[in-house]
Amino acid sequence: MGSKGAFFRYADGVDKFLLLFGTLGCIGGGLQTPMTMLVLGSLIDDYEGGSEHSVSNHVIDKVISV
Repeated sequence: MGSKGAFFRYADGVDKFLLLFGTLGCIGGGLQTPMTMLVLGSLIDDYEGGSEHSVSNHVIDKVISV
């Protein structure tokens, strides 16, 4: 099958850095949608649960600081 380091045999330091940077970018891009849903979901829950008909800055600041 080959040795463990054979995959990076021809990669220099710049190539390894770009692979790491690309991996971190993909992880960040994948987490973007669930984090947006989490923040906006809690904002909508606070909006619908209150007796007010509009979202106040206090409610938005409370959700953002979580």
